[in-house]
Amino acid sequence: MRREVRLVDGFTLDDFARAFAGFVQLFGVRPLRALASIDAFFALAALAAPQGIPTALELRYEGVRIEAAVLAPGTLILEGEVDETRMGDW
Repeated sequence: MRREVRLVDGFTLDDFARAFAGFVQLFGVRPLRALASIDAFFALAALAAPQGIPTALELRYEGVRIEAAVLAPGTLILEGEVDETRMGDW
């Protein structure tokens, strides 16, 4: 499954955390990965390392890898899988 979220200019780590929590609330599982538009990726990197963006960028949030992707500006996509045995008939 996949959930797309639009992050507004000037978003914070709290905004990202809400998007992450919304995925967990909606699907009942943590995302396996996150794709972020180039601008959102570098904004997240700057928030994660306010003293300066490291040269080798590998971003993670609660262990989930965040990858840069060619997407519309401000886009974040969270992807994951639901265990069909836990999902039931819904």
